[in-house]
Amino acid sequence: MEEKKAKKRTSAKTLQTAREAGYFGKKMLANTRTAVEEGRPVAWSMVDWWLGVPICKAMGVEMVFPENWSAFCAASRTAEPNLEYSEMDGFPNTLCGYARNTLGYARKLKDNNYVIPPDSPGGGLPKPNFLLGCGAVCDARYKWFQAMGRYMDVPVWMLEFPQVGYKEYYLPGNKEKTIKFLVDELKAFVAFLENLLNKKLDMNKLSELVQIMFQTNKIAHEVDLLRKAVPSPMVSQDFWAVMTAHFYLADDLEAQAFYQRVYDEVKHRVDNKIGAIPNEKYRMLFAELPPWHTLGFFDEMAEKHGIAFVFESWNYHVPSPLTAEERHGISDPLELLARFSYHKFHEMAPVAREHDIDPIIFVAPYLNYVKEYRGDGLMGHPLLSCRPATYTLMHVRNLLMEKFKVPSVIVEGDIIDLRVFNEEEAYTKMDAFIETMDYHRELRKKAGLDW
Repeated sequence: MEEKKAKKRTSAKTLQTAREAGYFGKKMLANTRTAVEEGRPVAWSMVDWWLGVPICKAMGVEMVFPENWSAFCAASRTAEPNLEYSEMDGFPNTLCGYARNTLGYARKLKDNNYVIPPDSPGGGLPKPNFLLGCGAVCDARYKWFQAMGRYMDVPVWMLEFPQVGYKEYYLPGNKEKTIKFLVDELKAFVAFLENLLNKKLDMNKLSELVQIMFQTNKIAHEVDLLRKAVPSPMVSQDFWAVMTAHFYLADDLEAQAFYQRVYDEVKHRVDNKIGAIPNEKYRMLFAELPPWHTLGFFDEMAEKHGIAFVFESWNYHVPSPLTAEERHGISDPLELLARFSYHKFHEMAPVAREHDIDPIIFVAPYLNYVKEYRGDGLMGHPLLSCRPATYTLMHVRNLLMEKFKVPSVIVEGDIIDLRVFNEEEAYTKMDAFIETMDYHRELRKKAGLDW
């Protein structure tokens, strides 16, 4: 049994397109290394939910994302040396796993005179010309890139990103004032880039990239809608593979064409009632950040118990497209970026108001997902190293039970650090959880709920 699990530490995936999706992570890494060789600028960027990255790309900057690369390191089980390097430099193991992996790598890069170490996963990250941070969601991200100053002397720009509770969201004028704040932030960022790179931003190029981004994310949203079907045509193992194309490369035409193929494959399954797993018995949600090092766990649950993880990770999904009313009369691509990113974080404000709960992010979406995707249960994955994706889990767990009689199972672990994930304990908890889901199905029927 141990040998079987070791072979399946990464997921087999069910979609053909999901099996091909690794290309896009490799493409980003290769493009940055080529850019350095050709003397073009490179930046390391935090995830910023499509706010500043399109501006960088319109300025000719090749972008790479340490969070994405760290997930790759975890999936290939090559993160531990970087984690150990960061711990030797005094960073605690309670700090974000993405940050620790990157800090450890940055030290190795400096120690090697900024030549990428030959054993670097995926070919490694070259030294950047600047670092782009983002204040959304995570407190650790305010200091992470600043802390890398001990390893590399490059500029850091932090994009501020207000996120409000639902009561503040509905205050008169709040939305438009926040949009204006975000646009002003982006204008300041453009001025920084123009000064750093000694060139002007081509607004027509940026407008072109924004329209590509909108179309790619529209297709990604349509895939999400298809996933409401029973049986589930696409499970979490597939989503975590394909998400790279919309999350990091939405303004790339090749990624857009790829996502159209994802849509076509999922639509074919829906039309022909083909489930992602052949024995679907239970439909579960997952919150929030996955154990990238052990995604094969979800395949084991599908094979053993017929569990389809039908939806997951609010953080990684696109919002619905901006309405025609929202876009009416707006030609400034900076404002369109600000409105779309703001929409991502506040789209679920009506759900939060309906249930009188905060925060909007990480909580309200799951009250919507559980009904739309007919969830029998939730797997919560609290992380030692991620407070924002953990502190809401108990709140979500209580709300799902209180409002919808949907139970949850809590499996502790980490996104990057395999050393704190007890796989055997996780299997034991999931085995016991089956009876709990059966019991609450009966309770939902008695309560008149329709799943």
